Amino acid sequence: MTSIDLAPFDQAWDRFESWLAARSPADHAALRPPATSAELAELERRLGFALHPELRRLLERHNGVVEPEWNRGSEQGVFPAGNILPLGHRLASTAEIASRHEILVDVAEDNDEADLWDEEDVAGHLGLCVPFALPNDGGVAFVDHRPGPTYGHVYEMGIGSGDLEGTLWGVSLTEFVGAVTDALETGSPFLYYWPVTFEHASGRTCVEWDVRS
Repeated sequence: MTSIDLAPFDQAWDRFESWLAARSPADHAALRPPATSAELAELERRLGFALHPELRRLLERHNGVVEPEWNRGSEQGVFPAGNILPLGHRLASTAEIASRHEILVDVAEDNDEADLWDEEDVAGHLGLCVPFALPNDGGVAFVDHRPGPTYGHVYEMGIGSGDLEGTLWGVSLTEFVGAVTDALETGSPFLYYWPVTFEHASGRTCVEWDVRS
């Protein structure tokens, strides 16, 4: 495993989680307990390579988020606590990461057969990209695990829409989490995603991200 100083990530995540605890307690409560050593080992077995240290640390802190609360039999609808990242992404569990990675591997194999991308392109090595957060539209946010200058970069890709170019969200999880927290603390955008408050019919609130061009 690559040796990386994880103190900056811990500091960035502490700041992010502190904001959630103080300003959006429903989102903070949606964070699941840490992944176990066995769950992390099983994930790496299914991936076939070691997790980037920052992604491993994220999972050591929280193994994803709970499912959205669905108020069946009422008009209140879904309470989407846990959609804490831009585009409504929710942190994925080790099991969700493994299953979504299998989809990326299949897409990568299709790309190889069609010879559409070079290996240097993100879409050219999707099998070395590990999802860490998922929205509701078939997209994915992932950490690039390809050795080289993009190792550890964070991208968002709209798999469901066929967008395979990928959008860089940060050169590291540390940078990405710090930028998202900056947006939350100041009310400024992350790229063109603006943090706002979603007010549920139950009276509870959580974070939502508006798209503004």
